[in-house]
Amino acid sequence: MEEGAPAALLLFYGAECGLKAAILDRLALDSTSRLPQELKSHNLHRLAKELRLAPQLCKRISPCASHKDDGEPVAFGDLHQAWRYGRALKKDHEEQALAVLRELVDWCQRELRA
Repeated sequence: MEEGAPAALLLFYGAECGLKAAILDRLALDSTSRLPQELKSHNLHRLAKELRLAPQLCKRISPCASHKDDGEPVAFGDLHQAWRYGRALKKDHEEQALAVLRELVDWCQRELRA
């Protein structure tokens, strides 16, 4: 898939689903409805911490600056909404967020194959 908001959105949801699948596996649960309430959100930082991912990776799961200097930063867990609704993000911040999402997806693929 080409770069852009649709690809970024799918990458975000892929990372979220992969992290939740790993948690389900570790907790021997069969459905996300059985997850503790604090793990049912889009908060990828919380999911990564629950899985005890490397601290240096968790630190990089951070807010993304808006393209406009006066705009509020977008929480990492809200990036899916920014991409869905066309909110412009600073290019370097968006690229960093995409790199983190790729690392999370790679981690999930390794973890879930085990």
